[in-house]
Amino acid sequence: MLTGPTQYPVGTDRRGWRPAWGVLEVTEIELPAMFFDHLDAADVEPKQLVGRARDAQWLRELLSRYLQAAEHDAGRAACLVGEKGVGKSILARSVLEDLKTRFAASTLFAVVDCRSCHSWRGVISAVAAAVVAELSSLQRASADVAEALMATAKLVRALTLYDRIELKAAHAQTLQFQAATGLRGSQETLNSVRLNFGLSLKLNAVQIRSMMGAVCFDDAGLTDALMALFRDLRSQGFNAVVLLDNLDELRHEYRDTVARERVRREVDGVLRLKQAPIALVLTLRDYYAGAIERTVSHVRVLQPLAPAELLALLDRRLVYERPEAQAALGAARPLIEQLADIAPTPLAFLSWVKFLLEEGMLSRRRLSAGFRAFLETQYVNLDPDTLKALVEALPTPGAPIDRATLLAACAGDEALLETLQDRRVVMPDDFWHPGRFTLDPELFALHPAAGFFAPGPLAAEPEDAPAAESFVDGPPPGAPRS
Repeated sequence: MLTGPTQYPVGTDRRGWRPAWGVLEVTEIELPAMFFDHLDAADVEPKQLVGRARDAQWLRELLSRYLQAAEHDAGRAACLVGEKGVGKSILARSVLEDLKTRFAASTLFAVVDCRSCHSWRGVISAVAAAVVAELSSLQRASADVAEALMATAKLVRALTLYDRIELKAAHAQTLQFQAATGLRGSQETLNSVRLNFGLSLKLNAVQIRSMMGAVCFDDAGLTDALMALFRDLRSQGFNAVVLLDNLDELRHEYRDTVARERVRREVDGVLRLKQAPIALVLTLRDYYAGAIERTVSHVRVLQPLAPAELLALLDRRLVYERPEAQAALGAARPLIEQLADIAPTPLAFLSWVKFLLEEGMLSRRRLSAGFRAFLETQYVNLDPDTLKALVEALPTPGAPIDRATLLAACAGDEALLETLQDRRVVMPDDFWHPGRFTLDPELFALHPAAGFFAPGPLAAEPEDAPAAESFVDGPPPGAPRS
């Protein structure tokens, strides 16, 4: 379905969010719903990286120099900081994949997503498991990985699964790792386990049966054991690169001082790993950056991608889609370019485009209804009009505001504001000093300064809008063909 000429905002100052309105003569095509086969807005597959050449070079050079050093008993830590969805994870993983082509024969690459860990212990356990997996991979590649070293790594991994256990049972469980006693060198891991937990792999069955009491496996002691394992790895000629992705997602409790102190202890415990002889890479959101102040000297803040880079990113993802999906997006290119102009992050941009096309709402006429549906889907059980009012409470998209202003936008409803915080719609500007707040970047398109929507509620579906339909056999009439 063709529509007539439409007025679009034809230029936006991304720094000041001041849309420059003009008339862009566009004959729109009402696109039916079109599902993508592969596009995932949150995909962090390294081959999908677009832009970030200077950022990648910075991290690659930093890690390469460390891995090339003949001797390094100390570690090196680097951190990528940026807004949600700006591209921290994909950049870090891309650099690690590149380094694997040069250092894989003698380097372990352990990648841990802190979103699935939930605690200091969870991170230590996940890192230990990744080390075991990497050593197994090296063995399959015919690398010289001693069985004693593998047994040592498996011992540490096993211990991270215990909390409190009878001393007798603990020794019985660890007998399966006795091969670790054959490790050449100082056996730092076994010494750490003995000192922290009173466990020895050199006892016989009679000695074990006579034991009394219990042992508690605390997080600090397990971290000591893991750092000792990295020292043993280094003594055996292996380097390690450890990526702790999304460290800010470890714990999200910030509403009172006691909760923040508890989170700080957990994060500080995890950050003890920078004392190990490893290359430690962290990714975290900018509001969490206080966690690494004065502890990590190599920090890189990722800036938003330019609109042209966002469009190039979309084009890269479309390579894997059906020709008809590519043609549909070609037909909607003017509107997509408008979205790229105001998108704060790649995640927000790809999420908008994917949802609107799959709902058959990627057109200017149906954009208000499309974003209303987007809110109803992405933020289930939250009122779209309330979300838009929250966005309009910000002077500009992304600008922090105080809690009183947010509460007023919630009509004084404390329970609603708490729900918005729990759902991470509302985020502190500084996690450790949460006096001011901002919103999820995927909401920024709703702000009047973005140039798409006037203040007030989003309009519902136009009465004369055609019912959404899908097509799989070809692009709509009038759409350009690839």
